Amino acid sequence: MEPEEKDTGRQAEEPLVIPAEGEPEPAPAITRRVDLTQGHLLRQIALLSWPIVTASFLQWAMGVVDIKMVGTLGPAAIAAVGTSREAIFTFLTLVFAVATGAQVMTARYMGEHNPRRAADVCRQAIILALIFGVVLAPAGYLLADNLLAALGAKGETLAEGTRYMQVFFLGTIPLLVGFMLTSSLQGAGDTLTPLYVLVGIVAANILLNWMLIFGIGPFPALGVVGAAWGTVIARSAAGVGLLWVVTSGRFALHVPLFDRWRVDLSLWGKMFYIGVPSSIEGFARNMGFLALFWILNQTEAGRMAVAGYTISVQIRMFGVMFGLALMSAAMTAVSQNMGARDSVRAEKSGWTITRISAATMGLLALGSILLAKPLISFFTGNPETIHWGVISLIVLSLSLPFTGLSMGCAGSLRGAGDTLSPLYATLIFTTCVGPGLAYLITVVMDAGPIGAWIGLAVGTLLQSLMVAWIFRRGRWKQIEL
Repeated sequence: MEPEEKDTGRQAEEPLVIPAEGEPEPAPAITRRVDLTQGHLLRQIALLSWPIVTASFLQWAMGVVDIKMVGTLGPAAIAAVGTSREAIFTFLTLVFAVATGAQVMTARYMGEHNPRRAADVCRQAIILALIFGVVLAPAGYLLADNLLAALGAKGETLAEGTRYMQVFFLGTIPLLVGFMLTSSLQGAGDTLTPLYVLVGIVAANILLNWMLIFGIGPFPALGVVGAAWGTVIARSAAGVGLLWVVTSGRFALHVPLFDRWRVDLSLWGKMFYIGVPSSIEGFARNMGFLALFWILNQTEAGRMAVAGYTISVQIRMFGVMFGLALMSAAMTAVSQNMGARDSVRAEKSGWTITRISAATMGLLALGSILLAKPLISFFTGNPETIHWGVISLIVLSLSLPFTGLSMGCAGSLRGAGDTLSPLYATLIFTTCVGPGLAYLITVVMDAGPIGAWIGLAVGTLLQSLMVAWIFRRGRWKQIEL
């Protein structure tokens, strides 16, 4: 048993120490930073995790409000937003996952007490965000209608979804910068600052959506497109705010605004070594989810099944966001301890977070199943949409505890530098087995939309068991970054 310690998990104020030549710098005295390499493990995990979990809840709440507002416009509007979001994040997944490399490398250097090198990682993440944004913004804008059409969107759903995507891609650059900076700060152990920024984003996003969707005050009623504009404006402001945070010198990371903005290919190599498998994994996972939209559009229920699925995903997303938050915490905890050369504490951190994730998501799944109909009815009054939404929510909730198991173990593996194992599990089960079963049951066996959700749930179950087995084997302890 670990001895209790008096610290709160935050760095105490210390005198400035100038390291000798060739030695790493001591970590800066930042009160918001949590050091996972020392102190009572469970308390440190709680200090690191609660802001990430709270931020995830706020993200989910913002999505709920979006769907609720858009839901008043009818099933076609819900289907347009749901399909567009899946397409958008599939398009951007290759970029988002690079942030995984930034988070892991930042945590590793902070574990080594080398904040200057951690700041270099953050700087390179910003450079990459700008490069990717310049390329993806026009590509996403021009290809929006083709991508949605390929997913089976038709008529009003296609028209509204295309406009939603085009507006969203106008804010690509600040969105990516904000995402990279959030991941870098979390890797450094500062999860409070991104939370404070997110509170402002959520408040602004909800207010802007309300005014722009329905035409409140001087604004015209833009409908579905208003939801996209609300997100773009709020996220752009957040990106600027987080850039000030890391350049101000007042927080866990200090990236001077007018100093050393040069490409560091060695850091790019390390970040891509970690991030590229994660990005391929994220892309493959989203392709599997997009295949589900295509399969649902082949059924007789069609648009109504897609609308019901979109609502159920938004509700289930509360549990998924919780899992993603703890996955991020697992990455930071394991990476910091591996940086401190303590593989025993790294493993214990990973399993502790994984158990919390699986247990909590199991309770959330139970609540979703018991309250399925009132939850779906909150978003829409259309009887057919409610029918399919309830079935989707119940089936997918059954796999939610296994999603928590998978996310906790996958985050721990990534924190240690093993991003290939989660990738293989995703390629096998989420991209191939899950959609394959969904197509077989739904289309070939003509079981209707429920077959698509059964296939996805079975794929999730099998993937989680594979990832947990790989983490238990412990070969990740030998990886050097």
